[in-house]
Amino acid sequence: MVVVALAVVLGLVQLVRGLAPDDAPAEQAATTSGATRPTPQAQPSYGPVAVQGLTRKQRRQAVQAAPTGECRPDEISVLPVVDKAEAGGRIQIRLDLQGTQPACTFEVSAESLVVKVATDEGVRFWSTQDCARAVPTSDVVVRSSQPTSVTVTWSGRASDTECTDQPAWALPGFYEVYAAAAGSSPTDVPFEVTRPAVRYVTETPSPTATPTEKASGTAEPRPTPSPSPSASPTR
Repeated sequence: MVVVALAVVLGLVQLVRGLAPDDAPAEQAATTSGATRPTPQAQPSYGPVAVQGLTRKQRRQAVQAAPTGECRPDEISVLPVVDKAEAGGRIQIRLDLQGTQPACTFEVSAESLVVKVATDEGVRFWSTQDCARAVPTSDVVVRSSQPTSVTVTWSGRASDTECTDQPAWALPGFYEVYAAAAGSSPTDVPFEVTRPAVRYVTETPSPTATPTEKASGTAEPRPTPSPSPSASPTR
């Protein structure tokens, strides 16, 4: 009996030793899973800040990054856009400026921006280098998150060195508009000059004058009695 009891005790000891290595990783895993993980830090964002729980108007008024300095010309990309172009009139060319910095200031002028219109065959037709007044002079903030728009007005005519109004109008057809910051590569976009829309003018006939009625109570002229023939004398 003593031998049997001793064998049972030795078997229990071996069983406990065999289970101990398996229990240690479980305890370690429980300890590791219970540890607090470090919270990742939020990365700084530029441009419009998306905030939850705000109205559409409040989201439009979200704080934007403040300019940190002046933009270099090679940091500015210019995309020309022509929404509507009719022959025989002025044509608006919108320039969308976008930079590589979060925000910087840029002086818009005929020296800092160049716009050129060429025919479909690549022949130069109009340029701000001839008509510098077409470029408005102003200081704008250029951002990397959204474009800043500047409008250049093209007369719709070809340009000469004096930018006179004598050259011919641009005929209906396809053209290319090039735009760039001075010293950087230009971006070209095709567009079409269409025929001017037909405008109909409807003339309203003027009312004709109607005869006015005579005022009441006015005596009408009586007819003048004709003289009666005199009686012939009796014999």
